[in-house]
Amino acid sequence: MKKLTILMLLLLNLSLPLLAVPATIREPSPSISSDLQKTLLEIPPRKLKNQSIINNFYFQHQYQPLWFTVHGFKQEKIRTFLRYIHDDATLNYKGYIYQESQRLIDMLNRRVSKKEALLLELRLTALYYEFLQHTIYGEIDWASFNATLRGLESQNIQANWEQYAPQFDVIELMSHENIMQTIYSMTPKHYRYKNLVTALRRLHQIKAQGGWRALPYFKRLRVGDRNSLVPKLRERLRISGDYQECQANPLAKNPLFDGCLKQAVERFQSRHGLTVDGVVGAGTRAMLNQSVEKKIARVLLNVDRIKWLKPENSERYIVVNLPEFLLHYVENQQERKTLKVIIGDKTHPTPIFNNRISYIVLNPYWKVPKGIVRKEIVPHMLQDPNYITNQGLQAHMTWEENSTIVSLDQINWNDYLQEGNDFPYRLMQPPGPRNALGKIKFKFPNKFSVYLHDTPTKHLFNRKIRAFSHGCIRLSNPHSLLESIAMVDENVNLFEADNILMGKEKKILNVAHKIPIHLIYLTAGVNANNQLIFRNDIYNYDNYQKRFIR
Repeated sequence: MKKLTILMLLLLNLSLPLLAVPATIREPSPSISSDLQKTLLEIPPRKLKNQSIINNFYFQHQYQPLWFTVHGFKQEKIRTFLRYIHDDATLNYKGYIYQESQRLIDMLNRRVSKKEALLLELRLTALYYEFLQHTIYGEIDWASFNATLRGLESQNIQANWEQYAPQFDVIELMSHENIMQTIYSMTPKHYRYKNLVTALRRLHQIKAQGGWRALPYFKRLRVGDRNSLVPKLRERLRISGDYQECQANPLAKNPLFDGCLKQAVERFQSRHGLTVDGVVGAGTRAMLNQSVEKKIARVLLNVDRIKWLKPENSERYIVVNLPEFLLHYVENQQERKTLKVIIGDKTHPTPIFNNRISYIVLNPYWKVPKGIVRKEIVPHMLQDPNYITNQGLQAHMTWEENSTIVSLDQINWNDYLQEGNDFPYRLMQPPGPRNALGKIKFKFPNKFSVYLHDTPTKHLFNRKIRAFSHGCIRLSNPHSLLESIAMVDENVNLFEADNILMGKEKKILNVAHKIPIHLIYLTAGVNANNQLIFRNDIYNYDNYQKRFIR
């Protein structure tokens, strides 16, 4: 069989092992489609990645090749494709996609037979399919993760994470000629995805340069201390980009913990959700000693999570990142406001999903969920018959706020201690200074009965870790969010709302322009200052989620 010389790929400014050699190729045979079909039929089962899918793809396209024409191989298309693989910081270099690309590069640098050329076409297509799958969907094993969440029900933990599957047809995308446009179209544009991938590349560079050494044990280091470990601390923070020289001729081996080093420590603490005090104690030291490999793994996990978050192109929207304990109000793609929040505790995790704020309640009633009645209020009443009265709660016949109030003396609380004996009345807390929902509630009706609301327990916002609720989200400054909505919504008059809030009368304000709200879970990301940040895995989801290796 006559030999064909495959086009050599000249990849400029890349370290790919490709030869810059001109290439020639005979015009493909007019029967190339039938040759390609025959080659597909001859390949033994499971010898080609995703073989049935690749067979179906070529069948749909009348066995027309993707990677060459009658004039030869599509040099620029192949070059572009392999460049994307080479540059993809999210790939595992030991996985199939990267290793297969290296094998194909080797083939492209030698003479091959016509049959081998056809196999090269098929392997490039199989690799392209895998790469598109990786780029769109990432590597999280969502099925295993969802099974783990269902398993938590045995511990009476209702954990919910609604995945928004990326809306792409991979087979259809494969037929597009322009690879750059194809990959750009499906790469996430939201949640600072691009910035996070850039930060990931920086971590890979740090790893390639040897990473950083773990600091030995010490009790505490702070400004003014002289210690032989200070230079090691300074070097550790320099590698991660937190330490920036404060003087023209720094003394790298200076054992003095100075103000410049304190600033670096504070920058590191802020990026990692720690108490920002410039003191290196046990918690900060433990975070400093996390390996670069562990940080890369966390970033990769969160890169893949972003791929499964619903894109948001609205003029304004809200994002609540649970591990960050912050609400972000975004307008015209700019973060206009951030508010501290309190979220569900570990036994009542706030669900991850998206919706739209449709109305606001001023001076709301708190209607106590049945689960809280059985698990918390009934046991309290058995210990203290005045508990409900002291909490400002009332027992009603129905959920109607003006329904008949039931005398507490006629309720036998022992009857409702056991699960299955439903409490027949409805406990409510009327508007007032002690109301658990505070003065304002933002509703986005959902099956989880979760919403944003005010709270009388303002002191809890001083805590660094703020997971105290039964699942709803408490706002540090709900009036600030009300102001933002009133500025753009004709149905919300701030002056009138403030007058209502001075009293106790309940009032519902329907929002004319429903505001998208996204409850998300990112333990690594990039903030508005383009800094790589890490947050605690409060619900242990990082450990529950597993990634494949492509």
